[in-house]
Amino acid sequence: MPASFRTQGLAMPLKRLSIAAVCLLLGACGSPYRMDTRPAPVESVSGQRPADTATALAGGGTEVRPYRPPAQVARVRPTASPAVRKLLRKAAAQRRAGDYAAAQASIERALRIESRNPRLWNRLAHLYADQGQYAWVESFAAKSNALAGSDPILQADNWQLIATTREALGDRRGAEQARRRARIIQ
Repeated sequence: MPASFRTQGLAMPLKRLSIAAVCLLLGACGSPYRMDTRPAPVESVSGQRPADTATALAGGGTEVRPYRPPAQVARVRPTASPAVRKLLRKAAAQRRAGDYAAAQASIERALRIESRNPRLWNRLAHLYADQGQYAWVESFAAKSNALAGSDPILQADNWQLIATTREALGDRRGAEQARRRARIIQ
């Protein structure tokens, strides 16, 4: 038997098999669900639905506007890593025990892990305020405010710390300005 007869005999089933595979693939692209051809409901400016879509489209007080994204997007508060959370718990326990130096070291260690975490800078400012080291408190609170983004509670707490620091250093006018900023944010 010549070689051409053998390839022709094999080519016919391969051709049929490839056509069947293409048909199966194209059939899988279709959807068994029926498309809904009804138009979307339309509401008028007054909030009432018109009797039918034709009335709505004819200008029965209906206003159609394109989508505009919101002016400000809510931010999700960043969560600290497990190591940082553990260090914060340790620092809180050390602070309650009165071991401010150890609590300070724990928070500084956490800051080496997450240097852009505004809550860590706020905690460090509180520790320095508890120790009466006011020269650093305002700096740390300002750093926390710079990283706080849109967290008004944290920002207000930082401004209260700054006000307390300025008051302790004898800057009454600066303290009042900081308290005013804290009230505006809240």
